[in-house]
Amino acid sequence: MALAPAKSIAVLPFANMSPETENEFFADGVHEDVLTNLAKIRDLKVISRTSVLAYRDTAQRNLKKIAAELGVANVLEGSVRRVGNKVRVTVQLIDARTDQHLWAEKYDRDLTDIFAVQSAVAEAIATALSAQMTPDERQRMAAQPTTSIAAYDFYLRARQLFRRMEVMDDRTTIETAIALLEKAVGIDPRFALAHLELTEDEKALFTRQ
Repeated sequence: MALAPAKSIAVLPFANMSPETENEFFADGVHEDVLTNLAKIRDLKVISRTSVLAYRDTAQRNLKKIAAELGVANVLEGSVRRVGNKVRVTVQLIDARTDQHLWAEKYDRDLTDIFAVQSAVAEAIATALSAQMTPDERQRMAAQPTTSIAAYDFYLRARQLFRRMEVMDDRTTIETAIALLEKAVGIDPRFALAHLELTEDEKALFTRQ
């Protein structure tokens, strides 16, 4: 079996440590956006979100086995705790071949700093794996998708609904996601990702008419 590239990584689903279980949508959102930031770095091999979702159950994780199945050398685990306007993101990067911790950090920030946290995590991982980053990649990672946390909140709620494959034939759920996205773009008309997601949801609804 070929050795996994040293600069390869699987970002496993983040655990929701918030008191409210409904905040799972937020933990999922942070996980996906960290993964997306890492995927912008061409010097890294990053496993897709779809492939890592099978490893959501933290109690059943065997990192060496997961890494072998996904063909990576490194695994990132994390958790998110959101309380009021505060958020704690805890992450650890592990060389799954040796079970060695390469890097770990805990970010206690205001909720408004969540985009900076996501960028900081991606940059720290790139540094730990000696991955080269271009100025353009750094700039794209640092870009904030919206200036409104409220709009981002609506967007993440809608994205979680639409990402769940079992709702793809559920017209009511798709309509709920669309309503949430309309609130997001109503708050921030320049929120490009929300507009894009809204277009996709509307297409899905149209095909079910």
